Amino acid sequence: MVQITDVHEVLERCVEYHGHFCAGQSLGVRIAKKGLELIGAEDQKDLIVFVENDRCIADAVLMATGTRLGRRSLKFVDYGKMAATFINLKKDLAYRVGLKPVDHEETPPEGEQDDMKDRVLTLADEELLFWNRVRVSLKKEQLPGKPERIVRCAVCGEKVFDAKDIMAEEESAGPLCVSCAHGAYYQAGE
Repeated sequence: MVQITDVHEVLERCVEYHGHFCAGQSLGVRIAKKGLELIGAEDQKDLIVFVENDRCIADAVLMATGTRLGRRSLKFVDYGKMAATFINLKKDLAYRVGLKPVDHEETPPEGEQDDMKDRVLTLADEELLFWNRVRVSLKKEQLPGKPERIVRCAVCGEKVFDAKDIMAEEESAGPLCVSCAHGAYYQAGE
């Protein structure tokens, strides 16, 4: 069974990996622990996690679950939320787990981080978290394993993996990568 038995030990590994302690790491460990409990994955290969924030929670979920972006078992969606969705592929079971909405300062003052760490690690799940059963429709191209499809972009010539290409308006033009179809996040240098 893929599970977390000692939140303190997992948090120590998260801090080492991340480089320093952040309050979101405690929360990420708790979110991961609850998500793994809810889906009951028996094997790491049955687990996929979508993390919704590119801050410390992402590193904590990665370390706590053993999922990896490069293995396609960790997915990132940029919602900016302290939440993650845990999927058991074998059971076709998914739960979204996150920080319960509260009306207080999210980041504790400098001297209070240790208190916050212990509080987050010991609060009852019902006081700290929310969770909902959800449905996630994954395409074959999104699953771990070898690429299902590889094409070349008709404009830049780069390879595009796993059906992430876009068909040009004129089909005869061929497939396009996202950056050629919609613009890139980078600009070519001189």
